[in-house]
Amino acid sequence: MITLYTMLSSSPNIRKITMMLHEAGLPHAVHKFERQEDGYLPDEFLSINPNGTVPAILDEDNGVVLFESAAILYYLAEKSGKLLPVDLKTRGEAMKWLVFEAANMGATMSELYYYMLRSSEELADAHLQRYKDKVAQFCQIFEQQLEGREFLCGDYSIADVALYPWYDVLEDMADVKLSVFPNLEKWSERISKRPAAMATA
Repeated sequence: MITLYTMLSSSPNIRKITMMLHEAGLPHAVHKFERQEDGYLPDEFLSINPNGTVPAILDEDNGVVLFESAAILYYLAEKSGKLLPVDLKTRGEAMKWLVFEAANMGATMSELYYYMLRSSEELADAHLQRYKDKVAQFCQIFEQQLEGREFLCGDYSIADVALYPWYDVLEDMADVKLSVFPNLEKWSERISKRPAAMATA
């Protein structure tokens, strides 16, 4: 049994893991918590992730504790034998795009959200536009990668699971016109019809 630790509000990073748990068919339970009144996190959660971020998991089958969504996705793929290519070359492709999402799209969207919460501050607007421009640049990269492909690496993989939850918030958060990226739009439509995506919508 895998325990998924989340906060009361969901996020694309949490949705990645819930999607993967459904895709992999792994038994799991969800443990939700909230910050204490003084702003601190419960000691129970800090023992799982001292950095205090979600998602995190505890695999009760073997005692493995993981945080950081890319690491969790990789672990769940290895454990289940699903959504991670066996062929070394194709697996390398999947890992490349998984890490690209974590280091670029995910990190930039998180910074964008931070500055959106502080949009009244003098410097916030400039930072906001900078991150919106970076997100649009990443979308163009994904658009090119999807040319002639149904999914990022040909077959559906953890790289697609990592990216997909951001698609739902691109328009609202980053002012990205989804119609400008037809390959990305069709890719999203394919994933949205998967049971795991529908179950976590």
